[in-house]
Amino acid sequence: MKRGLILGAGRGPRLSVLELIKASSGGLGVGELGLRLGMSYMGVKAHCVALAKSGLLETWRSPSSKGRPVLIYRLTAAGEELFLGPRQRLAAGLLREAERLFGVAAPQKLLLMYYRAEAAHYRSVVGEGSLQERLTAFVKERNAEGRMPVLDLAEDQGKGGWTLKESHDPDAEAIEVYPAAAGYQEHMVGEVLGLPVARIQVRASVFYRPRVL
Repeated sequence: MKRGLILGAGRGPRLSVLELIKASSGGLGVGELGLRLGMSYMGVKAHCVALAKSGLLETWRSPSSKGRPVLIYRLTAAGEELFLGPRQRLAAGLLREAERLFGVAAPQKLLLMYYRAEAAHYRSVVGEGSLQERLTAFVKERNAEGRMPVLDLAEDQGKGGWTLKESHDPDAEAIEVYPAAAGYQEHMVGEVLGLPVARIQVRASVFYRPRVL
């Protein structure tokens, strides 16, 4: 899908709006978008309205402690599709072909081998430092892959609490077709970080947290 054709004349700011909303936990309001982009409220609102009319954004009202609910924009399925690359569609297609040619177990075996190789790669990058050092190195590598990671160490930091949120998962289409891949991905992240983790899917975002045993 060609972003330039879809986003029209406001391609630059509209793409920024979509990227910020994509990286958010559950959508953003016009005011917050304006602050982050350094744009006027009405300017951002015009872009949001245009993107909603194009079917890339949807709205919902979030309760506010100050009275009136806040109008929040978040990506629709079509908006999420803008962030899908050819590699994702190729991977899912190859897995389907493997199943057709070699049987139903073939995709699972390929995915298992793939995530084992990924774990070895990340371990070589992350190294053997402290948990925070490993997390920092892991986030840096995942950011280079375009996964839009955000590491939150604020929650219960004294007891080692943390949450890693990734707003873009290049493996999403393969996982949708073969859900077992989500478990392989979860195990891989835990192996790299050296502790059990829980993988939680919320819409198009993926959260990793220490698993409570």
